[in-house]
Amino acid sequence: MYLDHWRKKMIDNKRIAKNTLLLYLRMFLLMGISLYTSRIVLETLGVEDFGVYNIVGSIIVLFSFINNALTAATRRFINFNLGKNNPQESAKAFSASLTIHFIICIILIIISESIGLWFLNTQLNIPENRMYAANWVYQFSILSACIGIVGAPYESTIVAYEKMSVYSYLSIIEGVFKLIIVYMLVICTTDKLIFYSALIFIVGILVSSAKWIYCSRNFPICRYQFMVDKPMLKAIASFSGWSLFGQIAYIGSTSGLNMIINIFCGVLLNAATGIAQQVNSAIYSFVSNFQTAFNPQLIQTYSSGNLEVHRILLSRASRISYYLLYIISLPVLINTSYILHLWLKEVPDHSVAFTQLIITFSLVEALGAPLWMSMQATGKIKTYQIIVSSINALNIPIAFVCLYQGLAVESIFYAKILIGLLMYIFRVLYILPLINFSYMDYFKKVVYPTVAITLFTICILFIVSTHLDGGEKLLITTPLSIVLCAGSIYYIGINKQEKQTILQIIKKWKIQI
Repeated sequence: MYLDHWRKKMIDNKRIAKNTLLLYLRMFLLMGISLYTSRIVLETLGVEDFGVYNIVGSIIVLFSFINNALTAATRRFINFNLGKNNPQESAKAFSASLTIHFIICIILIIISESIGLWFLNTQLNIPENRMYAANWVYQFSILSACIGIVGAPYESTIVAYEKMSVYSYLSIIEGVFKLIIVYMLVICTTDKLIFYSALIFIVGILVSSAKWIYCSRNFPICRYQFMVDKPMLKAIASFSGWSLFGQIAYIGSTSGLNMIINIFCGVLLNAATGIAQQVNSAIYSFVSNFQTAFNPQLIQTYSSGNLEVHRILLSRASRISYYLLYIISLPVLINTSYILHLWLKEVPDHSVAFTQLIITFSLVEALGAPLWMSMQATGKIKTYQIIVSSINALNIPIAFVCLYQGLAVESIFYAKILIGLLMYIFRVLYILPLINFSYMDYFKKVVYPTVAITLFTICILFIVSTHLDGGEKLLITTPLSIVLCAGSIYYIGINKQEKQTILQIIKKWKIQI
């Protein structure tokens, strides 16, 4: 009875489904906007300026990693206290978090205008005739980062309260603004790189202001009060501090690799990396939207003390995260070259290989991300972050050695995939005992079905696509991959209860039709 009660109360499938649907509608619109604007921006700026924008933006990402750790802490503490039905503590968490975010803004400006400025002008491989524009891009990037840092607690609150419609609408508005930016970029007669950076900054101000207005009017916990709540500040600072290890390693494996590629290979390969990352970002949004919808309940089931429901959610989130990404990734992996040439007028060298390797890494991450959410729920992240961050940080020295020894630039992404697998194995071994989830159960419920589905579909599609090419290959392998994935997921990848749920949904649709 107790479990049934909590299943009804905490695994709110309708709410998860509704939130997921809203996030997917948001995703499809934003993905279309992103793919279109990326093409026009690349075409308008040119490969060189696009590479400059990509590498300069990476510097700010490198220095703003602290914000990501704080955002994770804000979401965790707000969700944790909402799960315990304690809005007063959630309000304290929000105010304490916003205070820390203001402090981080000041620190970011100081570091960026000293060390960061020196690094930009003396260490990066940027054409001399574009250094003036690069410095303008850098300043606008600093301001954009500060706007994002201050706005992060408000976005965290919207997600914590599962107001996904608002979250989606604001994102869509931001996407529409970026469409307008593209039009203005095409017709502008000034330096397009500087103009583009300035407009992106203005959009950031408008969207963050909208989040602040909505949260201030709808959530009492967002009424900021300056207070020195030492226990809350200490708890958030401790959680954020250990999360910082993970963020440093993560940024090193993305922006850090981008800088190493720049130092050894120049901005043209930065453009290839930027294209690959944008394709991956568009595809991974299929998973991130689903995980965003699941995250609040994962944390709240743990804080309420119901580990059995928490384990059910973890298993389900892990499998479905992988399935969602795999279904959309498979046709892209098979047809990467054709898709990029169809999308872009000029495809930078190495873009195809980079895209395929980065997507492969993301598949590993999709399977392991719910484990990290579960780890956040426990709050016991010190040992976890030290070990997993140390593993992730190996990306930097390995990449440096590979390129220094003259190996192909793709080798650093192969190493990144292997490191991703090591991190996933550690997460499984370390996190499952904390929530009383047996390794054998996890293997049966998560690992076995995902591996079996992957091997089955890849083998068949490899055989089919061997003698195909171009548009014919895309038209045949795309529907075939979807059918193979859907069928194998239904028969291998989900349990009886989930199959019954799917059949009930299909019956309802038939009745409505």
